[in-house]
Amino acid sequence: MDNFSAAFKIINERNCPFYAVDEWFILNPQSVRVPSGLPSCLILVREFTNILFSIAPDAENGFSEKRKEVFTCGGCTGLIKFQIDDLPEESEEVVQEPKYAPEESRKDVRRGKPKKSGVVASGSLEEISPSELLQFFHMHQKTGKLLLDVPSGTARVAFREGAIIGARYQDMENKDAVFKILGVKSGKFSFVSGIPESLMEVDDIGDFMMVLMEGLKRLDETGTEKN
Repeated sequence: MDNFSAAFKIINERNCPFYAVDEWFILNPQSVRVPSGLPSCLILVREFTNILFSIAPDAENGFSEKRKEVFTCGGCTGLIKFQIDDLPEESEEVVQEPKYAPEESRKDVRRGKPKKSGVVASGSLEEISPSELLQFFHMHQKTGKLLLDVPSGTARVAFREGAIIGARYQDMENKDAVFKILGVKSGKFSFVSGIPESLMEVDDIGDFMMVLMEGLKRLDETGTEKN
């Protein structure tokens, strides 16, 4: 996926616990930047994950076909609407890399400051899918281990600065494990910050977006065959 950056301005807000009208987000294939001093919301990042795929083909044209489109995030108690716009120069300083929200801010996906255990994110796979989780930790360039406790066992995915450097699920490893993990529908997840020093130089299992797209393609084909 080509390198690009898109600025989004909030044009409408109703009971959103974090963001307000006229605040900005910056989206690129690696990250989502949020207004300065405010936390990153997993639900919002999930929406931006979908937006990323829809706007990428129009990046070379300055998103001319997408500028009139109104995007929404309404997955919790509130609602915001936002559009692609040109970021004013004076607004650049009010956009920063995301922080985790306090644990009590979200009941469906709990996030808090890192504890002694190193767990910085946890929640239910009924609320956020494996593909969305993988993209979240990739976009935020996280280093650590994603642990999935699912009915058929335990799955693990290791990240180094957002790149997947290893995965294991049932009797499968790396890409095959990721492909299988994408089909999981229920269970719990947690993300543990940090990896052993010995893994810092390990090659990643492949280009993240290529691996993800291949896995989603296989998942669609499997679903089509069952139907």
